[in-house]
Amino acid sequence: MIYINTHEIVLDKQERLEPWSSYGRLVHLAMDFIKNCPVDPANGLPWYLQYSCFWTDPLRPTVWPDNPAGKFAWATTSLLKYYPYSGETAHIGIVRKMLDRLWEYRTPGHYAWPDVPYASAHPGTGIYFGARADGEYASEADKIAQAGRAYVDFYELTGETKYLEIGRRIGEVLAARLRPGDETHSPWPFRVDVRSGTVIEEYSAHMLPVVRLFDELIRLGQGNFRAVRDQAWDWIERYPLKNNLWKGHFEDIRLDPANENRDQVSPLETARYLLENREQYPAWKENAALLIDWVRETLGGQPFFTALPIHEQKYCYYPMGSHTARFAGLSALYAELTDDAFYKEQAVRSFNWASYMACEDGTVTVGVDRPDYYNQCWFTDGYFDYVPHFLDGMAALPELAPAESDHLLRSSSVVQEVSYQPCQVSYRTFDAGGTQKLRLTFEPVQILAGSQSLERQEVLQEAPGWIFDPALRVLIVKPGARQVVVLGR
Repeated sequence: MIYINTHEIVLDKQERLEPWSSYGRLVHLAMDFIKNCPVDPANGLPWYLQYSCFWTDPLRPTVWPDNPAGKFAWATTSLLKYYPYSGETAHIGIVRKMLDRLWEYRTPGHYAWPDVPYASAHPGTGIYFGARADGEYASEADKIAQAGRAYVDFYELTGETKYLEIGRRIGEVLAARLRPGDETHSPWPFRVDVRSGTVIEEYSAHMLPVVRLFDELIRLGQGNFRAVRDQAWDWIERYPLKNNLWKGHFEDIRLDPANENRDQVSPLETARYLLENREQYPAWKENAALLIDWVRETLGGQPFFTALPIHEQKYCYYPMGSHTARFAGLSALYAELTDDAFYKEQAVRSFNWASYMACEDGTVTVGVDRPDYYNQCWFTDGYFDYVPHFLDGMAALPELAPAESDHLLRSSSVVQEVSYQPCQVSYRTFDAGGTQKLRLTFEPVQILAGSQSLERQEVLQEAPGWIFDPALRVLIVKPGARQVVVLGR
């Protein structure tokens, strides 16, 4: 018998690795653990507000620097995908507590970098002002931007304008601190002393969060950020997309002034942006494939029954579940858009390897290497930067999604409300435009968009309508309205 962590491996007839359980069940187990997360009796705070990680044997917090800005931003990403998928509202309140606390402990208004969140914090306190590699009173520009976009997204979910105002304020601070970038200087430094503005580390290739924040602020008519956004994207195209100097994401990694580290987050998130915005970038297909392939060749591990695990980075060279799931998710999205069988197979096997990090009790270990990673769980790597990749995979390859229950797998607009009833799914989105993708247990007979009944189409047209694949029971809706009701038999 062969095991990965606590699970005996499952193989198909061709001896290819299968998951130990369904993706839908893994997602539920992980999110249920967060919903019932242990609370520290010393201060009454759940662990996710004050720790980056915890041990499983026995279950106890790990004394390691916290990562609030990035962690809470990933949690928002998870919420925006899991709530439409599940209809569970509990995580809205959890993310609200995260974002409110992060803003409460922002930098003071008289600092050189005012009104921005901290990327790291001392563990076990729930008080954020920097720690370890960043240093106290230091933060990271990419996490600041990532959190800024999370506030904007949370506004679109809840309609509460205070979160939009926070996101816009963070955008203003970043825009005012744009600098000329070059091969060794990103447009914003990786690490900076927020009190004095002194740069601690010059370079990060992870500039996509800045672009994403400005993209959404521009779309919502919040400020004049176009020139700043374009300069940031131009730098990405001019440098890392050409020289593959992909480094500068993880908060706890030591300073790297010579830029020797390499990570998988920055190239894969750049690939995601190209795939999601392909109408703007004629070379999206070629460039996205190059980025996915670069990660496979640079950080890919030894294949395990054809499944490829992915190492986190050069400076922490261990295969890990969340990063393997990210690689799988991008491979799945690429396969969906190109109908490429190689990337589809790559996606499925890597997802299957990553599935073995999740346990029956809802704990999700970071990796497999002993003595640490097989029984250590990170709130990012095991939950908020793990769960959304499986949701992405089920959206891209809906045959991987549960067939026995109804799920809204993807929406191009934030889903504000969703309700599941027998032979009926109702939902409301932030925008009237866009599309939604669902997998159903029933065949739709009528779809109402607002008060109008939509026409079924053979191929999705410019005009509102819907298409349905009866074999997979996959529905794609282009409603042209915010409120949608799917009725079936």
